[in-house]
Formats: sequence, C-alpha cells, structure tokens
Amino acid sequence: PAAHLQEEEYSKYLLIRNSEKSPSGYTVSIKEEAIRQELETAGWMILITNDVANAKAALRIYREKDVVEKGFLRLKNSLDLGRLRVHKDGIMQNKIFIGFIALILAAHIHKVMLEKDLYKKMTMKKLLITLSKLRIQVVNGTRILFPLTKNQSTIYKAFNVKEPV
Repeated sequence: PAAHLQEEEYSKYLLIRNSEKSPSGYTVSIKEEAIRQELETAGWMILITNDVANAKAALRIYREKDVVEKGFLRLKNSLDLGRLRVHKDGIMQNKIFIGFIALILAAHIHKVMLEKDLYKKMTMKKLLITLSKLRIQVVNGTRILFPLTKNQSTIYKAFNVKEPV
C-alpha cells in the first residue's frame, strides 16, 4: 500500500493491503481488538470556540492551558503555596514571586520538551531528576565533574546549553 496509508495513526487500527479485486486497489480490515483496548480508556472532550480554526490547534491550546494549571498545582504543593501561612505582606509577595518565576521556568521547559520531542523519552519530572543527579567534587582545589549520562547529554543539547567540563 501507499506509504501514507501505513502511517501509525492508520495502521494502529486498520490493516490496509493491496487488492486487485477491489475497485480502489486496497482492502481494509478493522483491528477490532486494538479499537476495543483504545475505547476502554477513551473519553470525550468538546471544545467550543470562535477563535481557533482547526481541532489540532484547539487541542494544543487546551493542553498548554492544562500544563499551566498542573504547573500551578505542582508549585502550590511543592513550594507550599497552597496556603501561604505568612504574617507579613512582604514575605507573602516573595513567596508568590518565587512561585511565579518557577512557573515561568516550568513553562519554558515544557515548551522545549515539546519542540525537541523529549516527552517521547521522559517526563518533565524525570528530566528534573536526571539533571539533579549531576555531581561535582572538589579534590585538592580541583573541580571534578562526574561524566554526563546519555540522558543528561540529550537534555543539554535540547536546551542548547554547553555541556559542563
């Protein structure tokens, strides 16, 4: 069959073969088991908008919004921003400012991970854990960096950051 008919989005659910008997030149069989498995976890989502022209763009915007919401939730939990529990306005503003900066960084990390297809290899949490394992030791005043792992090197390249030496 033609290459475009073998794309993963089709071949996951359909078996497409050449056929001399069919007027179109192809026969198509539905992979019932694959569809059944997919429907077990499928749900519906309805987006109504006057501004977005196509479904892919609407879904991308929705997912980015979801990332921001989950980012705020993570920040509230990890930075204890849920209930600020402060007695002075200045301290509260400092905590919120740190949370805002952290959210900006998380949004940028998400953007780069999308652009460089890093989500195919790892989650954002795994990316941060991988980078947290970087180790430097100072022996007799000499700075020694432990060798980078393959994943750490991939992350540095994706973010266009020079690897440390």
